[in-house]
Order: sequence, then C-alpha cells, then structure tokens
Amino acid sequence: MIRGLFSLALLLVVGGGGAAYFLAQAQPDVGSGLPPVPASTEAATAFDDKVLSVQAALDAAKKTGIAQPITIEFTDAELTSKAAFAVSSLTGGFIPTDPQIHVQPGNIVLTASLSFQGFPLKLAVTAIPVLVDGKPAFSIDQVQTALPVPDGIKKEIDAQVAKILSPESLGFAFEITKIEAHAGRLVFEGLAKP
Repeated sequence: MIRGLFSLALLLVVGGGGAAYFLAQAQPDVGSGLPPVPASTEAATAFDDKVLSVQAALDAAKKTGIAQPITIEFTDAELTSKAAFAVSSLTGGFIPTDPQIHVQPGNIVLTASLSFQGFPLKLAVTAIPVLVDGKPAFSIDQVQTALPVPDGIKKEIDAQVAKILSPESLGFAFEITKIEAHAGRLVFEGLAKP
C-alpha cells in the first residue's frame, strides 16, 4: 500500500512537472499565431544604415538653416535583429532570448523566451509606440506568460523589456514628430533641425 501511494505521489510530481514544462512552452495568447521573424546581421545592418542616413538630412539642415523632413521605416526583421543585438548586451535579472518583434496596426508585440526557476518560459509583451517630448517611447500595455508569475517577477520582466525598447537603443539624432505602427512596419517621421 505504501509503495502504491509512493508511486502515485511520484507520478503526480513527475506528471505535474512535465505538464508545467509543456505549459511554459506554450505561446501566450498575444503571441500565438505570429509567424517567426528571423534575426540576421543583414537586417541589423539595414536598421543601422537607416539611422545613419539621417546624418545627410542633419548636414543639409545645418548648411541651409532650414529644417529637413525625415521619414524612416523599419520592418519586423530589422526591429527583431536590432532587439536581438540589444538583448545580447543585457546583464542582470531575467535575460530574454530569441526576441521577435511583430508590428501590428497601433502596437508592437515582442515575443521572447526566458528562464524562470529553471523552466524555459515564453513571454509576449504588447507595447504602444508613443512620443514623449519628441522622443520615441513604448508604453507597455500588457505582459503575458504561459504560466502565471508573481507581480515582482513581472516588474523585473517589464524593466528588461523597457531596456530592449528604450529610445537610446534606437539611436535617433533628430526630433520625431510622428510615430505609426502598421502591419509589419514601424514608421518614424520628424525634422532634422539646423
């Protein structure tokens, strides 16, 4: 009888741990059904080249004394590749891996994996692009995980996501007047001032 109870307890522990593992591998609702966005060196370089191309408008504004309009559009692949680079430089706390950014009308969805108490956990964050004093920012709308995590852990995850999406990581050297999220592309409009 004791052997039977022990076997039942062992089955529940192993089965429960296995179920928790497989549940943690599930994509949260916000991230389910999104196609994979592979990161690449080429897309990260394209992102950086677009940011550097602003220098010509800045030079023209200084030379003519007239503000120059600027429009920059980034694709999911470029944003994902830049996020992958940003993640590689993070330290401390929960470090997301395999970040993917999906731009949807009105918001962006960041999906990633992280390790929580030894379990790999899927994460999905919805953020809304906003302007704060002419600088891009991302207001985190919601954070979802496949398994419930304590509020303190969610705050730490929020902090790491904020680092990935920080305006400093974008490297803009001009005043942004408009930011729009469309399917598969994030568009910034602004002015290079003299």
